[in-house]
Amino acid sequence: MRMKTKIVFMFLALLVVLVLGCIDQKKDIVPNDGNISNYEFEVFLNESGNQTLANTTTYYLLENNTKVQVVHIAVNTSKLEIYPPETLGGGREEDPIQDFVLLAEPANETTATPQTFEELSRRNETSDLNYNMTQEISRNMKVVNLEFEEPVTGFIAYTLKTPGTRGFAVLKPDSEFIRVVLPEGYVTGNRVFGIARPEPANVTFDEKGRQTLLWISSKMGEREEAIQVKYYTKSAPLYFSIAIIALLCGVALVLLNYAKSKKELESVRGIFELEKEYYQRQRRRK
Repeated sequence: MRMKTKIVFMFLALLVVLVLGCIDQKKDIVPNDGNISNYEFEVFLNESGNQTLANTTTYYLLENNTKVQVVHIAVNTSKLEIYPPETLGGGREEDPIQDFVLLAEPANETTATPQTFEELSRRNETSDLNYNMTQEISRNMKVVNLEFEEPVTGFIAYTLKTPGTRGFAVLKPDSEFIRVVLPEGYVTGNRVFGIARPEPANVTFDEKGRQTLLWISSKMGEREEAIQVKYYTKSAPLYFSIAIIALLCGVALVLLNYAKSKKELESVRGIFELEKEYYQRQRRRK
């Protein structure tokens, strides 16, 4: 009887621990409202040329490399899963989502056309739609769930923290098109300084001269769950080449100086040998 009581007690204790753990792993988030003018609401069309829109996630990397601005083109979307770059290892930042901006309408009341999104991008006030945002730890990674009461169509923008390095990594979002816009004056693609993995489907430069990388989710392999971009200043390869040339010139000068010194030493040694031989001959004559 005592054994049964002990087993029941242990089972109840384990159940309490599991429940408390689940409660601790999931919590509500109330992001602060952002300024519409801080974001770029670009109406990105797919490559088919038929002027249709698809779910698109664009990451605008900032030059201070401590934050990244994210803008979603949402088409009939009711839920987004957001994986903050800084917390892929299971970190617990208190405010993973900052400067939240919503420019959208219920999907059943609007049509996903370029004109609709152009009108939304010109708005001065955010949309008053009900949503719920929660944070939880899943597979040792932080995930933020953004859920709407009904499907919406429009722009969803927010800011995420990044580790503060010249590299960007994020799990592949649930979007057909994924874009990464590098800061002005920065590029990627040099195997010495950094490349993008997996290889992007397209690389272009926008009107501001920023390098823009594009991935098409349906064309990526199942194992390509994460996107990584290491970038550097445009002048880095040039300065590196100059440094290498200067180093090689320095090495060449050292070798030339060594060869010259060696030749001079051999000449002195030759003179010394001649003098030695001369003295030896003088001694023999005596």
